[in-house]
Amino acid sequence: MELAVFPRLYRPLKSELAPDPLREHIAAAVELCAVKMLDPARLEAIAEDMGLVQKKRVHHAGLIVCAVILSAFQRSTDTQGRWLDAQRTYEAIGGPRATRESFHKQVVKLAPLMRALVRRRFDDMTARAARNHLRGRLAHFADVLIPDGCGFKLAKALSGVYTGTGVPAQMKLHAVYSVAAGDCVSAKATAGSVHDSDEFWPEWEADALYIWDLGYQGVDRFVDAAGAGAHVLQRLKDNHNPQVLASYGPTGARRAIDDGEGGPVRIEEALALGLVHKQAVLDLDVRIVDRNRRALVARVVCVPFEGEDRYYLTTLPRQIFSPHDVAELYRVRWEVELLFRGWKGAMRLDEVRRLQTQASLETAVSASLLAASLSRDLAFEFEQLTHQGIDTAPDGAFPPSAARAPSAATGRIRRSTPARRPDAVRHRAATRPRADLPPGHDPRDRTR
Repeated sequence: MELAVFPRLYRPLKSELAPDPLREHIAAAVELCAVKMLDPARLEAIAEDMGLVQKKRVHHAGLIVCAVILSAFQRSTDTQGRWLDAQRTYEAIGGPRATRESFHKQVVKLAPLMRALVRRRFDDMTARAARNHLRGRLAHFADVLIPDGCGFKLAKALSGVYTGTGVPAQMKLHAVYSVAAGDCVSAKATAGSVHDSDEFWPEWEADALYIWDLGYQGVDRFVDAAGAGAHVLQRLKDNHNPQVLASYGPTGARRAIDDGEGGPVRIEEALALGLVHKQAVLDLDVRIVDRNRRALVARVVCVPFEGEDRYYLTTLPRQIFSPHDVAELYRVRWEVELLFRGWKGAMRLDEVRRLQTQASLETAVSASLLAASLSRDLAFEFEQLTHQGIDTAPDGAFPPSAARAPSAATGRIRRSTPARRPDAVRHRAATRPRADLPPGHDPRDRTR
């Protein structure tokens, strides 16, 4: 005689040990990025090759480097300093206990290894930029390179090494951001008193677009870049008043400009006399001459924004890029500002002012740069997951979808749309016009 009747389950119980596809893919992404940079055995082997580790006594060089990099992620109200945080992390991941002095001595000893890792990272990003191809309106360029500088205060003890501007001690990182790589491809540390413009004379990349702000304006640099086959886009300073050769109307009609006797006319004079086309935007041919008497015909466009006339000097061809396109492309420069915000706000570059020695400072800066690189790699991998469909539903839980068929049997990623390239994801603003925003406006810029 049956004492009880057990009803059949509508849905079978899911085993607690069943694999979770989402967890597996996230773990794989973290492992891919972290192990590539934070492999203690590999790091110790590099230290040995560099002659930094000769006798293995107490400390593990690879674990120390991992701890120093990971300490850049530790931000809290009870922060005790970079090296104390690094030492706690070092002990947590398997390193032996040691005194503060002993640990700090080993950290400083590994400073050359940290700098070598940063150089390798920049080399990897340069190679990535060469492999990637930009899309949308950026597809006309081999890459988009954005130079800028990032400064931060230091302890007064370092004023003799890193002289500041307005402060006793300051370090400045002169960086170049690559849109194709999606990251920084170079960064050089100098005293804060060194001007950005003095530290940017690169080997120009042909067919690449260089975008820089007013701090880099210089006719010599502009002519150099154009002569090497590169494109340039920059804001035009108020005191820069080049000679105008022609004005272009909305239909592309060209109007030569002179003083009536064939003499030259400057921009301000041409505007005052009404020699240019009467339209909402200006599109001009101008002649610029550098200190070596090298002359170049460039382009100046003016696009009004919030009652202000914004002038841009560029070599971009008008057959492809309208004045509004030029103003829109200048918005891409905001990517380097986001990069600096991550360095200073999230990777503790704003906390190095407590360090008293140059070796400690350079090690901390290198660790922050490497941590920022790791963070950007992780963000990119997670971003790819958001554009892919991962079916984690049990069999029969949901009806099949026309857009994405169930894949519970395999637990694999099922893509409903083609995976987007990093340049298309990060730079939608540059490749997709926004009808609701005026040209040249950056929706992420909260200061306007």
